Amino acid sequence: MKIRFEIKLFLIISIIFLNKIKSQNKNAIEIIEKSIDAHGGKSNLDEIKKIKYSKKTFFYDHLGKIKNEIHQVITHEFNPYKTEIISGDEFQKTDGILTELTKNGRKIYDFESLKKTKSTLDGAFYVFWQPMKLKDPETIMNYLGEVTLPNQKDAHAIEISYLNGSDKWNFYFDTSSYLLVATEVNHNNKISLIYTTDFNYNKYGVFHYKRESYKVTENRSKLILQASYIYEVLDISKKIIY
Repeated sequence: MKIRFEIKLFLIISIIFLNKIKSQNKNAIEIIEKSIDAHGGKSNLDEIKKIKYSKKTFFYDHLGKIKNEIHQVITHEFNPYKTEIISGDEFQKTDGILTELTKNGRKIYDFESLKKTKSTLDGAFYVFWQPMKLKDPETIMNYLGEVTLPNQKDAHAIEISYLNGSDKWNFYFDTSSYLLVATEVNHNNKISLIYTTDFNYNKYGVFHYKRESYKVTENRSKLILQASYIYEVLDISKKIIY
């Protein structure tokens, strides 16, 4: 009798736990879908064949002064997928399978350089094409509830992870507009919180315009500005429908 009771108790707890996960996933999916609508809507964004933009990155020292900056021109194409980055005399490209790296007009073939290049290109696409990338089938999501960010904005928090990745992400969506207003990433136990402080609005969608990245101290008591970003959309091409 005791064994039967324990089995029943285990089953009840398991059902409650699974129902809780389903409920959290449902909340997360609903918020992400509302956010995609706020960022232009799936049907509108699906019309984009290619998007090209400039990205300026400014790095700061411990006094908050700019110590370095990088200028890039980035292009994403859809169906078939391709991402390119041009920065000075360096050219990077991937179609998701093959990756190319050229420096000073010379192609680089060593494995580690190409692996790093692929990671950079994938990261550029992942960061820019949000929140749409959160609908990828391999995304594991968990709704954390409403939170107040350090900048005093109220947001819906969704935890995101991937089976094939060690990084853990939190995405924060404005409770009124459902725009994606902040992203937090834990990479090798180093936490960065990135605010989107302004958006680029056009007829195709709403994209990042200005962002600020802060290093979060271990006890989460302080934010330290480490980088800022400016994105300027240069060109958007629609898909040709025959």
